[in-house]
Amino acid sequence: MFITPGAKAETIKTGLKYPGLQHQPDQGDNRGRLFQAARRFLRAQFGRPTGFWGNVVGRIMARTPSNNDRIHWTLSLLDVKPQDRLLEVGFGPGTAIELLSRIAVEGCVAGCDHSEVMVRQAAKRNAKAIRDGKVILRLGSASDLPVFEKSFDKIFTINSIHFWTDPIDCLRGLRTLLRPGGLIAVTIQPRSRSATDAITQLIGEEIVTNLEKAGFSHCRLEIRKTAPVSVACALGIN
Repeated sequence: MFITPGAKAETIKTGLKYPGLQHQPDQGDNRGRLFQAARRFLRAQFGRPTGFWGNVVGRIMARTPSNNDRIHWTLSLLDVKPQDRLLEVGFGPGTAIELLSRIAVEGCVAGCDHSEVMVRQAAKRNAKAIRDGKVILRLGSASDLPVFEKSFDKIFTINSIHFWTDPIDCLRGLRTLLRPGGLIAVTIQPRSRSATDAITQLIGEEIVTNLEKAGFSHCRLEIRKTAPVSVACALGIN
């Protein structure tokens, strides 16, 4: 079967789309096939780190200043208290988990991630807190959530929702783990050279709409201006 160049280009573009977003951060970016292949590989590794390169990606995530900035900002919006029970979906190398374990000293910090590599890295980083019973890490995902004994006061996810195949259904699942009146925070900073503050706004509004469709109330959008592009955090009450 003959495939036209235009059809090939469309196939490549479709393969690069984030499944969890209608508004893509890199609309109109049609650079060469080698660049597209490299970007596809990197997105796959950052979405679900595996093997040798997954370990490298985890170290990058742990040391990148912008990642730490997003974590601190998100936690400030959650207004974490010492007695809070918190869940992070997609904890990566576990840097947010480590920080939270020092704040929620009378509560509990849990996390789930679908990458075995990240679970190992995060478990190593939080080994003492896990031994002390302050941190619980599970292998799982937003679409296949682990079972936890108690509900959570606050749930958050950072630069993860765009990888979810059915974000509304996943958010509904998270509602079942959140106590009535509990708070959810979904943070995202578009990672693309062509991303703009306007795209961040559109994606943030899209996530707010998804939270409402999933059954959350009092949903709102917070925007933080930063380089190279602003960060969005959608919040809602269960």
